[in-house]
Amino acid sequence: MSEHGSRRAGGGGGSRGRRPAGGGGFSDKLDGLSNQLSGMFGKRRGGGGRRGGDGYDDQYDEYESYDDREYQDHDYGPGGYDDRYGTEPAETASGGGRRGLGGAARRRGPARARSGSGRRDELPPKDWWMKFINYPRYGKRGWRHWMPSIKQILSVFLGFLFSVIGVVAYAYANTTIPQAKNNIAAGNPTSFTYDDGKEVFNQIGVNYYQVNDIAQIPQVFQNAFVAAENYSFWSDPGVSFTGVARSALNDLFGSGGTQGGSTITQQYVKNAYLSQDQTLGRKINEIMISIKLNHTQSKQQILLGYLNQISFGRGAYGIDAAARAYFGKPIAQFTNNDVQEAAFLAALVNDPSNFATALANPKARTDNPKTFDRFTRRYNAILANMAEYKFISKPQSDTNQGKLPVVKDEKAPNLGGYVGYMKDAATAYLAAQMQEYPSDQQTQKYANIDNLSKGGYKIVTTYNHAMMNDSVQAADALWKGTSGGGGGKLDPSQPSDHDVHLAFASIDPKDGELKSFYTGTDGKEEYTQNAFNYAIQGGVQVGSTFKPITLAAALQTGKFSLDSQEEGSNFKPLYYPVGAKEPMTYTDPNTGATKFYPPNEDDEAIGGFQGMATLKQGLALSLNSVFVSLELDPTITPQAVWNMAVNLGIKPDTPDLYPVPALTLGVAEITPMRMATVYSAFDSGGVSHEPVQVSEIIDQKTGQVVWTPPALRPNSGVNKQVISANTAAGVTNALQSVFGKGGTASQNSDAAKLSDETNGNLAGKTGTSDNGHSAWFTGFSSSLVTSVGLFRSTPDTGAIESLAGLGYDNPKQRINGNDWPTSVWSAFMSIEMGKNKDNFAKPFPPYTPACSGVSNLIPTGGSVEPGTLASGSGSIPGTPTGSEANCQAVFVPTPTPTPTPTPTKATTSSQAQLCTPPAQFDPATQQCVTLPSTPADTSSQGQPTGTGTSSPTSPWGQPSTTPSTPSSQYCKRNPTDPLCPTTSGPTTSTTTSGLPGFGPPS
Repeated sequence: MSEHGSRRAGGGGGSRGRRPAGGGGFSDKLDGLSNQLSGMFGKRRGGGGRRGGDGYDDQYDEYESYDDREYQDHDYGPGGYDDRYGTEPAETASGGGRRGLGGAARRRGPARARSGSGRRDELPPKDWWMKFINYPRYGKRGWRHWMPSIKQILSVFLGFLFSVIGVVAYAYANTTIPQAKNNIAAGNPTSFTYDDGKEVFNQIGVNYYQVNDIAQIPQVFQNAFVAAENYSFWSDPGVSFTGVARSALNDLFGSGGTQGGSTITQQYVKNAYLSQDQTLGRKINEIMISIKLNHTQSKQQILLGYLNQISFGRGAYGIDAAARAYFGKPIAQFTNNDVQEAAFLAALVNDPSNFATALANPKARTDNPKTFDRFTRRYNAILANMAEYKFISKPQSDTNQGKLPVVKDEKAPNLGGYVGYMKDAATAYLAAQMQEYPSDQQTQKYANIDNLSKGGYKIVTTYNHAMMNDSVQAADALWKGTSGGGGGKLDPSQPSDHDVHLAFASIDPKDGELKSFYTGTDGKEEYTQNAFNYAIQGGVQVGSTFKPITLAAALQTGKFSLDSQEEGSNFKPLYYPVGAKEPMTYTDPNTGATKFYPPNEDDEAIGGFQGMATLKQGLALSLNSVFVSLELDPTITPQAVWNMAVNLGIKPDTPDLYPVPALTLGVAEITPMRMATVYSAFDSGGVSHEPVQVSEIIDQKTGQVVWTPPALRPNSGVNKQVISANTAAGVTNALQSVFGKGGTASQNSDAAKLSDETNGNLAGKTGTSDNGHSAWFTGFSSSLVTSVGLFRSTPDTGAIESLAGLGYDNPKQRINGNDWPTSVWSAFMSIEMGKNKDNFAKPFPPYTPACSGVSNLIPTGGSVEPGTLASGSGSIPGTPTGSEANCQAVFVPTPTPTPTPTPTKATTSSQAQLCTPPAQFDPATQQCVTLPSTPADTSSQGQPTGTGTSSPTSPWGQPSTTPSTPSSQYCKRNPTDPLCPTTSGPTTSTTTSGLPGFGPPS
């Protein structure tokens, strides 16, 4: 019991200081230690004893950390002293026990206890940091321990306040007022002009008139804006701190919407010096500049700057422009009695775009009742504010409530006819330039339509006003003129003639400038009814007008000439890719029959072409078989044709532009402008020009040209020589034959007449897509290139429909490229020739019909360097491939790795006509020879390699013999070659229309 009673009385028992029942020994020692610890931590009076419980008084629980920190290393023996505090041991009774705590020890609360010796115990001293911070609070218990004192709260507040003041003072001292970069006072509205730089066809952006003296603005107008936007303007420091706080909260919590609460000064700073970004950083910059501006400029100067820049709708920026736009006179002509006008203009700036729309005319007010009502309520509120702030009298405000002034009706912008198309096309061109040249600072700054919309510039387009009108006149050849030169016209009321789209574009081949275009539907070119520009946007399949691209690739290899031959009929199989075991097959859309070559147009009607054809013949007759076999020749390949198309100006992302065998047949969907760009390279000696629609931008204030497109800058590298001059001349020469006897355009009387008038100095190509979905003609003189496309689509889905029966009301009547498109092309080119007879159609550069053996085929984006070999060429320089008979005669075989070609006079198609069958023209001797009648060689025959012809070669890749006459093995593999006997296989057709193998145009 004594041990138990001792524990209850000491630090570990839990009694509230009751006296022990007696006892001694070890328990007394524990009691002594307990009292000693109580003396150290409890600051109590009495015999060193302390309340029971857990060994620590509840009121001093917060000081438990001191025990661990400061006393953990001291040794307190039984009944010993703490040398640090000098406490004495507890008094003990004679019986070996100890005196328990008295009544004072039983009391709860912060009563001090004294030791048995009468000394007062002390709390541990405060650490140094507690003298300054004292948090959590020393000597407090419970919630007061964590509750900051008034001094602490005040100290923190003052510290924060002085920090903010310091930051603001530093920011203010380092804030400089920048130069006005968004100042609308750059000049008059930005204008679009025709290519002469003088005649304006449209304006964008602003209508601006600057006021230089605020005295020109009547005081009632000044007061109206103060009453509407910032009633404390004349006395505030330039910033509304309540508005700033509201804006900061909007940014902080992402409440969205436009920040509000800005003063007139802040709005002026935002418009004149900063961006319109709704960010906290921009807002802080706005505040600093506003405060500084308020100390450096007068209120009148700030208000004038503000009134000179804000938008009022109708494209009007600045109060003077607004006065002219809505009331028809400058602001200086108003007086202080014009209260209605002042309140009206002040009400507009809250939502100028929508308010201007609702106030355009009486009908607009009816069509926009909610917006008009919102404007009226704002107008009335401004009048009320003006009276409240003593700017006007109360009777003046009451009298004018709800009575709007008379406003001019707004005239719609002139976008009718082709004007809207020109504006949109030029704007889109500038946007494309920014995307094409992101690192060109001049382009990024001045081709930016947002900057141009602020006014002060002149956008000089490449469109020629007279030629734009001529295009409308030429379109009448479709709607009012003749059908393919043979009579008839289109009538949209007929079932066959509805939803027809006609589009064409004309380009100057010297620099690539787009001079004119036409985009019309059912006989009308009207932007307000259909804003889609078919001449520049979208695109449809171009058909055979793509074939000159394949021809250019062939000539550029150096191993083909216009006299090279390919299979012209549909009897010999083609294999693709190289090594394929099964031949390619095609289905005739008319008969369903399977063929090994793509059917030529009208084969079933006229019997088709028989035998071999030169490349020139193939283009004149538009023989699909010739150009598919040419494209698949291993020397060329579809990839080389694709590269050539891109180098000539067709965009790589053009729909259906892929390196596939059908590419040469014109399955890609291309616009007239891009096709005109391609043919411009043939017309300009092989230089591909980027099409240009804006020639320059002029600063109206200074008259200086601030931007020209990179394509028109000297030595910019944008325009490249992509084919040699002789290749361009060769393609042009072949395109001239399209107008000759038997050519696909010769049956059009309009084209034939124009060709005669220009002495044959025209070149072009017809094109018809599968199933008659589109028809084309693209051609050029020495000074102008024009491409015409015709198609029909459903008005609801835009699906392409067949042109069959167009103009004839007969669904079985097929429409070809030599029909309507050729007539429209001829009509337009005839008009332009009449204006410039001397220079319109000069003779084209001559073509040298010889194979060089040097390949200048280039990858996309490169330039031709005459005389260089294509990288990776597998043939020895100067060595023909063996599949072009006329090229074989040009070079003398030599086993050296780098032979020098020795060209001789090349044959021409006209020379080949002079030989009477069975004699054939021999390119080597330039004579007609009779072919040997020896039987064909029975040696093994290799697999076709893409073309219908091949030739045995030596290990050096050269012909094994001089090809004065073909070998029997060659004729075995190529039975339809004109140089071989015609004992089997299809025979060469008879001469028609002056050219061997020519039939009616397709």
